[in-house]
Amino acid sequence: MAQLMKAMVRRKIYALALLLAFQSGSADAQSNMTVKGFPPELPNEIAGSRWFVFLDGDIDPDAPQRFERYVTQNRIPDRSIVYLNSPGGSLAAGIELGRLFRKYGFSTDIGRKSPFSSKSFDIDEGGCYSACAYAYLGGQFRYLKRGSRYGVHQFKSLRADARIEGTAQVVSALAVEYMRSMDVDPDLFTLGAAASPDGMQEIDKATLERLNVVNNGRTRPVWTIESTDGQLYLKGQRTTEESGINKFIIYCEKRRAVLLAIFDTLRRDTELMNMAAHSLLIDGQVYRLSPNSKRIQNGLFNVAYSLSQQEIVALRKGENVGVAIQAAYEAPIFLGFEGMSIGSGKPKLVGILNQCAP
Repeated sequence: MAQLMKAMVRRKIYALALLLAFQSGSADAQSNMTVKGFPPELPNEIAGSRWFVFLDGDIDPDAPQRFERYVTQNRIPDRSIVYLNSPGGSLAAGIELGRLFRKYGFSTDIGRKSPFSSKSFDIDEGGCYSACAYAYLGGQFRYLKRGSRYGVHQFKSLRADARIEGTAQVVSALAVEYMRSMDVDPDLFTLGAAASPDGMQEIDKATLERLNVVNNGRTRPVWTIESTDGQLYLKGQRTTEESGINKFIIYCEKRRAVLLAIFDTLRRDTELMNMAAHSLLIDGQVYRLSPNSKRIQNGLFNVAYSLSQQEIVALRKGENVGVAIQAAYEAPIFLGFEGMSIGSGKPKLVGILNQCAP
Protein backbone atom coordinates (compact mmCIF):
# COMPACT_ATOMS: atom_id res chain seq x y z
CA MET A 1 0.00 0.00 0.00
CA ALA A 2 2.82 2.41 0.91
CA GLN A 3 4.53 1.71 -2.41
CA LEU A 4 1.27 2.34 -4.28
CA MET A 5 0.80 5.70 -2.49
CA LYS A 6 4.36 6.71 -3.33
CA ALA A 7 3.81 5.80 -6.98
CA MET A 8 0.62 7.89 -7.09
CA VAL A 9 2.44 10.89 -5.56
CA ARG A 10 5.25 10.52 -8.09
CA ARG A 11 2.73 10.47 -10.96
CA LYS A 12 1.04 13.61 -9.64
CA ILE A 13 4.39 15.41 -9.32
CA TYR A 14 5.36 14.30 -12.83
CA ALA A 15 2.03 15.48 -14.25
CA LEU A 16 2.41 18.86 -12.56
CA ALA A 17 5.96 19.20 -13.91
CA LEU A 18 4.69 18.52 -17.43
CA LEU A 19 1.97 21.13 -17.12
CA LEU A 20 4.41 23.69 -15.75
CA ALA A 21 6.58 23.17 -18.83
CA PHE A 22 3.74 24.21 -21.11
CA GLN A 23 1.70 27.34 -21.60
CA SER A 24 -1.25 28.07 -23.80
CA GLY A 25 -0.91 31.81 -24.21
CA SER A 26 1.74 34.38 -25.09
CA ALA A 27 5.22 33.62 -23.82
CA ASP A 28 5.74 37.31 -23.05
CA ALA A 29 3.35 38.18 -20.23
CA GLN A 30 2.30 41.81 -20.31
CA SER A 31 0.88 42.07 -16.80
CA ASN A 32 0.28 39.62 -13.98
CA MET A 33 -3.34 38.82 -13.30
CA THR A 34 -5.12 41.21 -10.94
CA VAL A 35 -7.97 40.28 -8.60
CA LYS A 36 -10.64 42.78 -7.61
CA GLY A 37 -13.97 42.04 -5.99
CA PHE A 38 -17.19 43.89 -5.19
CA PRO A 39 -19.65 42.80 -2.48
CA PRO A 40 -23.41 43.03 -3.19
CA GLU A 41 -24.68 46.59 -3.48
CA LEU A 42 -28.26 45.73 -2.50
CA PRO A 43 -29.55 43.98 0.65
CA ASN A 44 -29.16 40.20 0.70
CA GLU A 45 -32.94 39.76 0.72
CA ILE A 46 -33.08 41.41 -2.70
CA ALA A 47 -29.85 40.50 -4.49
CA GLY A 48 -28.40 37.66 -2.43
CA SER A 49 -24.90 37.58 -0.98
CA ARG A 50 -22.84 36.87 -4.08
CA TRP A 51 -19.85 39.01 -5.00
CA PHE A 52 -18.64 40.10 -8.43
CA VAL A 53 -14.94 39.21 -8.78
CA PHE A 54 -12.87 40.42 -11.75
CA LEU A 55 -9.68 38.69 -12.93
CA ASP A 56 -7.72 40.70 -15.48
CA GLY A 57 -4.39 40.17 -17.23
CA ASP A 58 -2.02 37.31 -17.96
CA ILE A 59 -2.37 34.14 -15.90
CA ASP A 60 1.01 34.05 -14.15
CA PRO A 61 2.11 31.03 -12.09
CA ASP A 62 1.19 32.73 -8.80
CA ALA A 63 -2.31 33.79 -9.93
CA PRO A 64 -4.13 30.83 -8.27
CA GLN A 65 -2.51 31.44 -4.87
CA ARG A 66 -3.21 35.16 -5.12
CA PHE A 67 -6.84 34.49 -6.03
CA GLU A 68 -7.42 31.99 -3.21
CA ARG A 69 -5.83 34.33 -0.70
CA TYR A 70 -8.20 37.09 -1.80
CA VAL A 71 -11.21 34.77 -1.54
CA THR A 72 -10.40 33.55 1.97
CA GLN A 73 -9.39 36.96 3.33
CA ASN A 74 -12.65 38.51 2.11
CA ARG A 75 -14.80 35.46 2.91
CA ILE A 76 -16.36 35.55 -0.53
CA PRO A 77 -19.43 33.27 -0.47
CA ASP A 78 -20.30 30.48 -2.87
CA ARG A 79 -22.53 31.35 -5.85
CA SER A 80 -20.39 34.44 -6.45
CA ILE A 81 -19.46 35.11 -10.07
CA VAL A 82 -15.95 35.49 -11.51
CA TYR A 83 -15.47 37.60 -14.65
CA LEU A 84 -12.40 36.71 -16.69
CA ASN A 85 -10.55 38.94 -19.14
CA SER A 86 -7.22 37.43 -20.11
CA PRO A 87 -5.08 36.62 -23.18
CA GLY A 88 -3.78 33.44 -21.53
CA GLY A 89 -0.57 32.50 -19.77
CA SER A 90 0.42 29.46 -17.72
CA LEU A 91 -1.57 26.34 -18.59
CA ALA A 92 -0.98 24.83 -15.14
CA ALA A 93 -2.11 28.02 -13.41
CA GLY A 94 -5.18 28.24 -15.65
CA ILE A 95 -6.25 24.72 -14.72
CA GLU A 96 -5.52 25.38 -11.04
CA LEU A 97 -7.68 28.52 -11.16
CA GLY A 98 -10.49 26.49 -12.69
CA ARG A 99 -10.30 23.93 -9.92
CA LEU A 100 -10.44 26.73 -7.34
CA PHE A 101 -13.57 28.17 -8.99
CA ARG A 102 -15.20 24.76 -8.64
CA LYS A 103 -13.93 24.27 -5.08
CA TYR A 104 -15.55 27.51 -3.92
CA GLY A 105 -18.77 27.07 -5.91
CA PHE A 106 -18.27 30.08 -8.19
CA SER A 107 -19.81 30.77 -11.59
CA THR A 108 -17.79 32.20 -14.48
CA ASP A 109 -18.40 34.73 -17.23
CA ILE A 110 -16.20 36.67 -19.62
CA GLY A 111 -15.98 40.42 -19.26
CA ARG A 112 -14.23 43.25 -17.47
CA LYS A 113 -15.26 45.92 -15.02
CA SER A 114 -16.35 49.07 -16.81
CA PRO A 115 -13.74 51.79 -16.14
CA PHE A 116 -16.45 54.45 -16.47
CA SER A 117 -18.70 53.25 -13.65
CA SER A 118 -18.35 52.52 -9.96
CA LYS A 119 -21.21 49.99 -10.05
CA SER A 120 -20.13 46.36 -9.90
CA PHE A 121 -22.79 45.28 -12.39
CA ASP A 122 -21.61 47.67 -15.13
CA ILE A 123 -19.54 45.18 -17.10
CA ASP A 124 -17.94 45.53 -20.54
CA GLU A 125 -17.33 42.68 -22.94
CA GLY A 126 -13.98 40.91 -22.64
CA GLY A 127 -11.89 38.09 -24.03
CA CYS A 128 -10.78 34.77 -22.55
CA TYR A 129 -8.15 32.93 -24.56
CA SER A 130 -5.86 29.89 -24.31
CA ALA A 131 -5.03 29.26 -20.60
CA CYS A 132 -7.96 31.48 -19.60
CA ALA A 133 -10.25 29.21 -21.63
CA TYR A 134 -9.26 26.36 -19.29
CA ALA A 135 -9.75 28.46 -16.15
CA TYR A 136 -13.23 29.48 -17.33
CA LEU A 137 -14.36 25.82 -17.40
CA GLY A 138 -14.09 25.64 -13.60
CA GLY A 139 -17.29 27.61 -13.08
CA GLN A 140 -20.19 25.37 -12.09
CA PHE A 141 -22.44 27.71 -14.05
CA ARG A 142 -20.82 29.28 -17.12
CA TYR A 143 -22.15 32.28 -19.01
CA LEU A 144 -20.97 34.28 -22.01
CA LYS A 145 -21.70 37.98 -21.91
CA ARG A 146 -22.95 39.39 -25.19
CA GLY A 147 -20.00 40.59 -27.25
CA SER A 148 -17.39 38.69 -25.24
CA ARG A 149 -15.05 36.22 -26.93
CA TYR A 150 -13.70 32.76 -26.11
CA GLY A 151 -10.74 31.26 -27.95
CA VAL A 152 -8.47 28.21 -27.86
CA HIS A 153 -5.33 27.03 -29.59
CA GLN A 154 -2.49 24.55 -29.18
CA PHE A 155 -0.37 24.88 -26.09
CA LYS A 156 3.40 25.04 -26.47
CA SER A 157 6.47 24.35 -24.40
CA LEU A 158 8.26 27.19 -22.68
CA ARG A 159 11.56 25.41 -23.36
CA ALA A 160 12.97 24.09 -26.59
CA ASP A 161 13.55 20.63 -25.15
CA ALA A 162 12.90 17.56 -27.28
CA ARG A 163 12.15 15.48 -24.20
CA ILE A 164 9.47 17.93 -23.09
CA GLU A 165 8.03 18.19 -26.58
CA GLY A 166 7.81 14.40 -26.65
CA THR A 167 5.45 14.47 -23.69
CA ALA A 168 2.88 16.66 -25.44
CA GLN A 169 0.52 13.71 -25.74
CA VAL A 170 0.66 13.23 -21.96
CA VAL A 171 -0.18 16.89 -21.38
CA SER A 172 -3.01 16.52 -23.92
CA ALA A 173 -4.45 13.64 -21.90
CA LEU A 174 -4.25 15.72 -18.72
CA ALA A 175 -6.04 18.62 -20.42
CA VAL A 176 -8.79 16.35 -21.75
CA GLU A 177 -9.23 14.72 -18.34
CA TYR A 178 -9.66 18.18 -16.81
CA MET A 179 -12.32 19.06 -19.41
CA ARG A 180 -14.22 15.86 -18.66
CA SER A 181 -14.04 16.53 -14.91
CA MET A 182 -15.75 19.87 -15.60
CA ASP A 183 -18.45 18.14 -17.71
CA VAL A 184 -17.24 19.70 -20.96
CA ASP A 185 -17.16 17.84 -24.29
CA PRO A 186 -13.52 16.92 -25.13
CA ASP A 187 -14.21 18.05 -28.72
CA LEU A 188 -13.23 21.46 -27.35
CA PHE A 189 -9.65 20.18 -27.20
CA THR A 190 -9.88 19.07 -30.83
CA LEU A 191 -10.90 22.58 -31.87
CA GLY A 192 -7.90 24.00 -30.04
CA ALA A 193 -5.54 21.49 -31.61
CA ALA A 194 -6.68 22.64 -35.06
CA ALA A 195 -5.24 26.11 -34.43
CA SER A 196 -1.49 26.72 -34.38
CA PRO A 197 0.22 27.67 -31.08
CA ASP A 198 0.56 31.23 -32.38
CA GLY A 199 -2.95 31.38 -33.85
CA MET A 200 -6.33 31.38 -32.19
CA GLN A 201 -9.63 29.60 -32.79
CA GLU A 202 -12.49 31.77 -31.59
CA ILE A 203 -15.61 29.69 -30.96
CA ASP A 204 -19.15 30.96 -31.45
CA LYS A 205 -21.72 30.76 -28.66
CA ALA A 206 -23.86 28.09 -30.33
CA THR A 207 -20.87 25.73 -30.52
CA LEU A 208 -19.87 26.55 -26.93
CA GLU A 209 -23.39 25.63 -25.79
CA ARG A 210 -23.33 22.40 -27.78
CA LEU A 211 -20.03 21.41 -26.13
CA ASN A 212 -21.42 22.44 -22.72
CA VAL A 213 -18.67 25.02 -22.34
CA VAL A 214 -21.43 27.59 -21.82
CA ASN A 215 -24.27 26.06 -19.78
CA ASN A 216 -26.25 29.25 -19.03
CA GLY A 217 -26.79 28.38 -15.38
CA ARG A 218 -27.85 24.74 -15.78
CA THR A 219 -25.71 21.64 -15.45
CA ARG A 220 -26.40 18.77 -17.85
CA PRO A 221 -28.89 16.26 -16.40
CA VAL A 222 -27.50 12.87 -15.39
CA TRP A 223 -29.94 9.95 -15.72
CA THR A 224 -29.21 6.82 -13.68
CA ILE A 225 -30.98 3.60 -12.71
CA GLU A 226 -30.64 3.10 -8.96
CA SER A 227 -32.20 0.95 -6.27
CA THR A 228 -33.29 1.16 -2.66
CA ASP A 229 -34.65 -1.70 -0.58
CA GLY A 230 -34.60 -3.86 -3.70
CA GLN A 231 -36.75 -1.44 -5.73
CA LEU A 232 -35.41 0.03 -8.96
CA TYR A 233 -36.02 3.65 -9.91
CA LEU A 234 -34.88 6.11 -12.55
CA LYS A 235 -33.37 9.41 -11.40
CA GLY A 236 -32.67 12.45 -13.52
CA GLN A 237 -30.68 15.09 -11.66
CA ARG A 238 -29.17 18.48 -12.41
CA THR A 239 -28.35 21.73 -10.61
CA THR A 240 -29.50 25.13 -11.79
CA GLU A 241 -28.62 28.58 -10.52
CA GLU A 242 -32.23 29.73 -10.32
CA SER A 243 -33.75 26.67 -8.61
CA GLY A 244 -30.87 24.72 -7.07
CA ILE A 245 -31.12 20.91 -7.10
CA ASN A 246 -33.66 19.35 -9.50
CA LYS A 247 -34.53 15.63 -9.31
CA PHE A 248 -37.06 13.84 -11.51
CA ILE A 249 -37.58 10.27 -10.25
CA ILE A 250 -39.80 7.52 -11.71
CA TYR A 251 -40.57 4.25 -9.91
CA CYS A 252 -43.30 1.61 -9.80
CA GLU A 253 -45.72 1.16 -6.92
CA LYS A 254 -48.29 -1.63 -7.18
CA ARG A 255 -47.73 -1.69 -10.97
CA ARG A 256 -48.43 2.03 -11.27
CA ALA A 257 -45.88 4.62 -12.40
CA VAL A 258 -45.11 7.19 -9.73
CA LEU A 259 -43.26 10.47 -10.20
CA LEU A 260 -41.25 11.88 -7.30
CA ALA A 261 -40.03 15.44 -7.87
CA ILE A 262 -37.44 16.98 -5.55
CA PHE A 263 -36.15 20.53 -5.73
CA ASP A 264 -34.79 23.36 -3.61
CA THR A 265 -37.45 25.30 -1.68
CA LEU A 266 -35.47 28.55 -2.08
CA ARG A 267 -36.64 29.39 1.47
CA ARG A 268 -40.28 29.48 0.40
CA ASP A 269 -41.32 26.47 2.46
CA THR A 270 -44.69 27.73 3.63
CA GLU A 271 -45.71 28.93 0.16
CA LEU A 272 -44.83 25.59 -1.42
CA MET A 273 -46.76 23.57 1.13
CA ASN A 274 -49.85 25.77 0.59
CA MET A 275 -49.77 25.93 -3.22
CA ALA A 276 -52.54 23.79 -4.69
CA ALA A 277 -51.86 23.85 -8.47
CA HIS A 278 -49.43 21.11 -9.51
CA SER A 279 -48.37 20.35 -13.11
CA LEU A 280 -46.16 17.95 -15.02
CA LEU A 281 -44.39 19.76 -17.88
CA ILE A 282 -43.46 17.76 -21.00
CA ASP A 283 -42.10 19.61 -24.02
CA GLY A 284 -44.07 22.72 -23.12
CA GLN A 285 -47.34 20.86 -22.57
CA VAL A 286 -49.00 21.08 -19.16
CA TYR A 287 -50.55 18.04 -17.44
CA ARG A 288 -52.39 18.81 -14.22
CA LEU A 289 -51.51 16.55 -11.29
CA SER A 290 -52.81 15.82 -7.83
CA PRO A 291 -50.10 15.09 -5.25
CA ASN A 292 -50.13 11.84 -3.29
CA SER A 293 -47.81 13.31 -0.68
CA LYS A 294 -45.59 16.32 -0.11
CA ARG A 295 -43.02 17.25 2.51
CA ILE A 296 -39.95 19.37 3.06
CA GLN A 297 -36.70 17.73 4.13
CA ASN A 298 -33.27 19.38 4.42
CA GLY A 299 -34.44 22.41 2.46
CA LEU A 300 -35.79 20.28 -0.41
CA PHE A 301 -39.44 19.97 -1.45
CA ASN A 302 -40.46 16.34 -2.07
CA VAL A 303 -43.72 15.68 -3.90
CA ALA A 304 -45.09 12.39 -5.32
CA TYR A 305 -47.73 11.82 -8.00
CA SER A 306 -49.37 8.77 -9.57
CA LEU A 307 -49.19 9.08 -13.35
CA SER A 308 -52.10 8.43 -15.70
CA GLN A 309 -51.83 6.53 -18.97
CA GLN A 310 -51.98 9.83 -20.87
CA GLU A 311 -49.01 11.19 -18.92
CA ILE A 312 -47.05 7.96 -19.40
CA VAL A 313 -47.59 8.09 -23.17
CA ALA A 314 -46.43 11.71 -23.21
CA LEU A 315 -43.32 10.83 -21.18
CA ARG A 316 -42.38 8.07 -23.62
CA LYS A 317 -42.39 10.60 -26.46
CA GLY A 318 -41.05 13.58 -24.54
CA GLU A 319 -37.65 15.24 -24.75
CA ASN A 320 -37.82 17.71 -21.84
CA VAL A 321 -39.59 17.47 -18.49
CA GLY A 322 -40.30 19.54 -15.41
CA VAL A 323 -42.68 20.11 -12.53
CA ALA A 324 -44.48 23.38 -11.71
CA ILE A 325 -46.13 24.32 -8.41
CA GLN A 326 -48.39 27.40 -8.41
CA ALA A 327 -50.88 29.18 -6.18
CA ALA A 328 -53.37 28.83 -9.06
CA TYR A 329 -53.07 27.42 -12.58
CA GLU A 330 -53.47 30.90 -14.05
CA ALA A 331 -50.70 32.38 -11.86
CA PRO A 332 -47.78 33.87 -13.85
CA ILE A 333 -45.09 32.53 -11.47
CA PHE A 334 -44.30 28.96 -10.47
CA LEU A 335 -41.84 27.15 -8.26
CA GLY A 336 -40.14 23.96 -9.42
CA PHE A 337 -38.19 23.43 -12.64
CA GLU A 338 -38.65 23.03 -16.38
CA GLY A 339 -36.67 22.07 -19.46
CA MET A 340 -34.76 19.10 -18.01
CA SER A 341 -33.52 17.23 -21.07
CA ILE A 342 -34.09 13.47 -21.07
CA GLY A 343 -31.47 12.93 -23.78
CA SER A 344 -29.56 9.68 -23.34
CA GLY A 345 -31.82 8.78 -20.42
CA LYS A 346 -34.71 7.93 -22.79
CA PRO A 347 -34.02 4.13 -22.98
CA LYS A 348 -33.84 4.01 -19.18
CA LEU A 349 -37.08 5.94 -18.86
CA VAL A 350 -38.88 3.62 -21.27
CA GLY A 351 -37.48 0.60 -19.43
CA ILE A 352 -38.77 1.77 -16.05
CA LEU A 353 -42.19 2.61 -17.50
CA ASN A 354 -42.33 -0.89 -19.03
CA GLN A 355 -41.71 -2.33 -15.58
CA CYS A 356 -44.81 -0.51 -14.35
CA ALA A 357 -47.06 -1.80 -17.14
CA PRO A 358 -49.89 -4.06 -15.88
